[in-house]
Amino acid sequence: MIDLHMHTKYSDGADEVCDLLKKAEGLNLKVIAVTDHNTCLEYGELNNPEIRKIFSGKILTGVELNTKVNSHPIEILGYNIDTDKMQELIEKTYVSQEERCKIEAKRLYEKCIAAGVNLPEDFIEKFDGSMFVSEYLHKFIEEDEHNRSLFDEDAVKTTGIFYRKYMSNPSSQFFVNMDDCLPDFETAANIVREAGGMVFLPHIYEYREHSMDILDYILKNYKIDGIECYYRNFEEWQTEFLLNKCKEYNLYVSGGSDYHGIAHPGVEMGTGEGKLSVPDDIINNWGKKFI
Repeated sequence: MIDLHMHTKYSDGADEVCDLLKKAEGLNLKVIAVTDHNTCLEYGELNNPEIRKIFSGKILTGVELNTKVNSHPIEILGYNIDTDKMQELIEKTYVSQEERCKIEAKRLYEKCIAAGVNLPEDFIEKFDGSMFVSEYLHKFIEEDEHNRSLFDEDAVKTTGIFYRKYMSNPSSQFFVNMDDCLPDFETAANIVREAGGMVFLPHIYEYREHSMDILDYILKNYKIDGIECYYRNFEEWQTEFLLNKCKEYNLYVSGGSDYHGIAHPGVEMGTGEGKLSVPDDIINNWGKKFI
């Protein structure tokens, strides 16, 4: 079993690097890829020979970058990257996560107040940018009966669904346009390639009603190397559809749980929400760069 999509505390995951490796070892994963958001700093630890003794499998270098397509916030995965070079390029290309989160918090606060969401007056002042704004806001939604009534039940239960349905959905009144803080798709893809990596499109169905428009636009207008066809909650027909797209466009196949530890309850390393099983052989022809 392999898992090519997971996160640590260096972005929005809950696990320390050593704890993530211990869990991967306990599950007997053969290959993993750690793909934190807009950073490769975790590889400072992953390249430590003592830390690496925890995990007997192989680690494929990776990163997940935030970008945009037609004003839709999306992500790309970069694999086989030189992580030092990637970190250098990220720092040149991206606004720091802390700064970006503070800008987003201010914009979101204004939208929430206009929509009648109950928030404390010091909402912005108390936000230090150390977590994603969706997580910070979600706590105020969960704890307030009036606020809960303004959102779909599944979005109230899960931060990730809240973000996809409201904050990153251009048709939502809570959509936060962060175009000025995000590089466009071509820029993000180019820095992956400059770091020697391959560009993959992850979890396309997480973009809900916009999924197929985003996929079609990218396939017609940009060069990518692969698609994440196996994902934590994909139905069999969704995986089959994406596998056929990969055959049609001669693309590589990837797959992963998008594991975040307790930050995303119910998502397990390796098996996602219970049905995920990523075939070991999908990486056989990648020209892999293990550490």
